[in-house]
Amino acid sequence: MANIDVIRNTYGGMRYLENAIQYVQDERANYLDSFGVSAYSLTMAMNQMVATRRYFGKVSGNPLVHVVISYDASVTNLEQAAQYAAQCAGYFTSRYQVIWCTHEHDTTNGSLHTHIIINAVSYVDGKMIITGYDEMNAFCNYVAQVTGQKCHFSFDNKATY
Repeated sequence: MANIDVIRNTYGGMRYLENAIQYVQDERANYLDSFGVSAYSLTMAMNQMVATRRYFGKVSGNPLVHVVISYDASVTNLEQAAQYAAQCAGYFTSRYQVIWCTHEHDTTNGSLHTHIIINAVSYVDGKMIITGYDEMNAFCNYVAQVTGQKCHFSFDNKATY
C-alpha cells in the first residue's frame, strides 16, 4: 500500500518554504525534477515561487504543501520510484509550481519514497491550493492508478521546518 502524508504548516512562512526546497535538493535527492521552478538552485526556486505569490498579492499564509508518498515493497528500484514521482507530481502541474525528488532507504518513510513540494498559490489565477479530504482523496485515487497500489493518506500539520 502506498502511504501519502500531506504536510501543511500555516505558521512556517518563507523559512518553511526555503527549508522544504532545500530538503528536496539535498544530497539524498535522487531524480530531482520540477515544473515552473528551478530544480537545481535553491535561490532560484525560492525566487520563482515567491514571485508567483507576489504577483497575486499572496505573500502571507501557508507557502506550500509538502506531500510524501511512501511506496510499498513492490517498488524495488529507484528508477521505478522516480517514474512514479514524476507522474504523481504531474497531477498538480496544470495549476501549481512543483519540485519533487525520490529518496531511498529512509526508515521513517519506507524504503523508497517521493517528496513533492507544491507552491500553495496557483500560477494560473492566484487561488490557494485546497488540500481537504475530497481533494486529497482524489489525489490518492490518482496515485493508486499510477502505482497499481492501494493508497492511504493522512494529514500531518506538525511540520518542523
